[in-house]
Amino acid sequence: MIIPEPYRSYLSPESRWLPATDWNVKLFGAHMQKVKRGWQVPLESHLAFELILILEGSQTTILENIRYDLHAGDILLIPPGCKHTNECNQEQGLTYFIAHFNVDEVLFRQEMSRHVQMLFPCGGEDNQRLTEVMMKWVDLLQHREEYTTSDLFRMQAGLLEILAILAEQSFSRSQEAVSPTVAHYATLIAEAIKSRFNAGNIQREGLGDKEIRIEEIAASLQISPGYALETFQKVYGISPRRYLSELKLHEAKQLIHQPDLNLTRVATMLGYSSLAHFSRQFRRWTGMSPSEYRQTMGSIRFFD
Repeated sequence: MIIPEPYRSYLSPESRWLPATDWNVKLFGAHMQKVKRGWQVPLESHLAFELILILEGSQTTILENIRYDLHAGDILLIPPGCKHTNECNQEQGLTYFIAHFNVDEVLFRQEMSRHVQMLFPCGGEDNQRLTEVMMKWVDLLQHREEYTTSDLFRMQAGLLEILAILAEQSFSRSQEAVSPTVAHYATLIAEAIKSRFNAGNIQREGLGDKEIRIEEIAASLQISPGYALETFQKVYGISPRRYLSELKLHEAKQLIHQPDLNLTRVATMLGYSSLAHFSRQFRRWTGMSPSEYRQTMGSIRFFD
């Protein structure tokens, strides 16, 4: 490594440096829940990774048309953009723990989305390592009503440990990595889409009823639309249009979860010209209307 100018007076060429890291790592939606037979989560996909640990009972997950019958101790990782549904058909019900996480490091996302193992059966070496960390989260849920700063750091440290385990596992399966240039442009495209899709721009520009044009983003980066599509697809595994749809769906769900907001207001906040337009789009995304989705979420009973 080339020693930066300010440090050359007191560092030798033999000094060793760790690389700098500047990643945005987010843990959210982590919860434990006990459900009865007949419980079902409708078909969905999202931009985050989803990690499920079965604590008691069994769960059936349909992930991109592949059926997984999960039992106590099994762990399933669902990559971003993968359509899936979960249900419980066992008489004694099901208790599970689930966490969502996101990492903005594009090479990591690319390796994980393409090469990572998804099912970690109970008893396997990687399963045991993941379970050890996830059970620390479960312990926090069971023994805390309020969380200290120390607890939050432990939660984040647990996520970093899980990411390290998954990165080790996916690296051994990886055969192809994207170039730094491709990763750079894919990141810029994603940031441009997210920048356009924020609370102010959505409502002001009416983005709910129209798409963000990849041609405009490509022109601002001085690359061709074809190259923009190719690089984004290679890193994120989905098209920019699909990425935008996932952003819209995630924001829609967050707003629908707020009981003080009526659905007409939600549609307006998302930039749709009418509730009818928003409802049609939401049904295309999820297979149900916004009101049906709100009722489904309202029926969830969390573990106590």
